[in-house]
Amino acid sequence: MWAGQSSGARLLMAAFLLEALTSSPLAAQVRTPSPAFDEWYWPYDTSPPLPEGIMGTVRPRLDAPRLDRIDRITQVFQALQSCWQPPAGSGYSGQEVTLRLSFKRNGEVLGQPRITYYKAGTQADQREPFTRAVREAFERCSPLPFTESFGRAIAGRVFSFRFIDARPM
Repeated sequence: MWAGQSSGARLLMAAFLLEALTSSPLAAQVRTPSPAFDEWYWPYDTSPPLPEGIMGTVRPRLDAPRLDRIDRITQVFQALQSCWQPPAGSGYSGQEVTLRLSFKRNGEVLGQPRITYYKAGTQADQREPFTRAVREAFERCSPLPFTESFGRAIAGRVFSFRFIDARPM
């Protein structure tokens, strides 16, 4: 394209292309003063993010069956429900604790579970037995009996377990 043209024609063509690239329809418009940041930004404000991970609630249930194999997410929470034994003699304490953790492919807990929320109940002296009972539930159940395909699918994903002591007195 450039081979058969003189240097003056090439220079003129380059100037024309440069002008075409730098000018735009926006440049011809009259600029108005920009609104305050809050007025401009609010329509573009993002909605709250979705919770990270998989969430579920575990409540005490004496007749919860033990599972031989786990191949669905709901069964993970059911398995922990069968392993959890709230402290004896506490009755309804109203306590809640939320843990975040992940699992390995073979059903073992990956790393150290992290308590993200704790709600004190009606009895202040029940905190230690309650959190110990939650910790013991994971020790009793671990490793969870994941099927091979389920273990591959959820390995490393974050689970949030909300343990609620809502037993009647």
